[in-house]
Amino acid sequence: MTNDSYGHQLHPLSLHAPVVHVKATIVKVYPDRERSGAMHQHFDVKINELISIKGADASLVDKNSDTFVAIRYGDNLGLAGPITGITEGQEIELQGEYIDHNHAYPTEDNRDKYPVIHFTHKPVGFVIYQGKEYH
Repeated sequence: MTNDSYGHQLHPLSLHAPVVHVKATIVKVYPDRERSGAMHQHFDVKINELISIKGADASLVDKNSDTFVAIRYGDNLGLAGPITGITEGQEIELQGEYIDHNHAYPTEDNRDKYPVIHFTHKPVGFVIYQGKEYH
C-alpha cells in the first residue's frame, strides 16, 4: 500500500500503509469495543487539514469522505487507557497509518468501508485531544 519502507512496518500491528498526520473534526462516536485482544475507541472524523503524509502522495487522502478512526488501548501495544471525553463536533489531531477506501475492510462500526486511520500510538502515531497528547 505504501510506496516507501519504514521500520514501523515490522511491527505486528502495521498494515504497511502510509502514515498521515491530520487535524479533523469528530463527526460520530461509537461505543468502545474489544477487538484483537484489546479495547478500541472508534469514531468517524472529517479531515480538515492534512499536515503530512509519508509513503504516498497527498492525493490518496480523501478529505471529502468521513474517515474511520480506531484507537487501541489497554494493553502493551496501544495507549495505556482510553482518551476521555471524545465528543462529536470537537477537533482532534491524529497521526497513524492511513488505509484508503480501496484497502479498507468493513467492520461492525465501519460498515461503509470509509478510509481508516489506525496505529495511532507508539511507535508510529499519537493523538492530541483537548490539549493533551497521547502516545
